[in-house]
Amino acid sequence: MANDEIALKPITETEWKTLTDLMVELRKLHRGDLFVPVARLQLHYALNRIEQTDESDEERLTRLRKFARGTAYNIAAFTWPGWDDMGNIPLESQRLGLSAARVALELASQANDVTFNALWINGAHELNAKNYDAAVEFFVRTRDAADAGDGKYMAMGWIELTKYLVAPTEDKLTRLEAAVATLRKADQENGAFFAEQIETALDVYTRND
Repeated sequence: MANDEIALKPITETEWKTLTDLMVELRKLHRGDLFVPVARLQLHYALNRIEQTDESDEERLTRLRKFARGTAYNIAAFTWPGWDDMGNIPLESQRLGLSAARVALELASQANDVTFNALWINGAHELNAKNYDAAVEFFVRTRDAADAGDGKYMAMGWIELTKYLVAPTEDKLTRLEAAVATLRKADQENGAFFAEQIETALDVYTRND
């Protein structure tokens, strides 16, 4: 097949933007079942571009890795049941999400830009997989990576939630509720939103107890 065929040439910037626009629309429609496969295609394309980029072009590699990290994060976020707003998420998809979270963190490390979100999503998926020790470790790293106090309070809420889920007791529930209340007060703009996410996750992971 001729190498000069237009259909075989790399995806253009315009086509790339169209794909990104499609993903935005799928998110608006709450079609995680369609969003994830499209995001996987986008991730594979970005990883292929990374492989084809000369190692001396550090600026381009960093840009591509950060983009791929964001795409992997999106896959992980759309396959985490703790939001409780995406319907039933099959176990296979949850496993994919855990893997995507790990990929996001690896890409972040390669780009020398390990973010709060990359750490948090790993903690969230380890919690979902009942790997509680690993979840606490990631949430501690999330707390330590937070730039502001509100981020640290948010991470503390997830730490207390995880400790409660390991072996629920009244004392642990009291500490969790205190951490959530502190989060609400500490962040006037987003505290209530983040507190409700923790409360929703608590409901999700104790619903069948």
